[in-house]
Amino acid sequence: MKASTLFLLAGLATLATSCGQDAASKKLADDTEARVVASIKQVLVQAPAQGDFTSQVHTWYQSEVPNIIKLDPSAAAVYENHAALLKEVATNEPKLASDPILTPEQGQGVRATYQKLVDESTTNVQQLTNLASSKTTMSEAEQRQFVAGLATKENHQLQLVQYFSKRTAATIDLKTQQKKSREYNQKIWGHE
Repeated sequence: MKASTLFLLAGLATLATSCGQDAASKKLADDTEARVVASIKQVLVQAPAQGDFTSQVHTWYQSEVPNIIKLDPSAAAVYENHAALLKEVATNEPKLASDPILTPEQGQGVRATYQKLVDESTTNVQQLTNLASSKTTMSEAEQRQFVAGLATKENHQLQLVQYFSKRTAATIDLKTQQKKSREYNQKIWGHE
């Protein structure tokens, strides 16, 4: 188990023993927020257009949502998977969409698909932020279930982006090989 996971589990155990928000749980929440925000800022260095994302994380950790939910590993997973998704897009979208083997329409299609996947991911993060910024009538159990559902959806979004990147790269490689094969046949045999 990672040290950060053990840290979160230890924090959850500490929180479970206290009923209110005492100084220790407040410090634990602040420390966890600082760690998550720092890791997200580090990942988002390549995607500066998503700068307001850090404020969403801050809103979440400063909200009135009970600490047992804020410190739930699923909540951190939503933000971390979103940051990983943005990094994946920032790394692959420019080189895949502008590959010379693709027509301009195909390149635009790659960009549009990446944008759609990022928008769906951002919606998940906004739902988490909305939970923090509104007075909810959900019980703690319902809130934890809601957060766990968002974490599952966000993980799925990350997997979709990774799959799309691999599939697009494989398609580009195949088209490049086919083009080289046609050129070779033309050169050697005089026809394709």
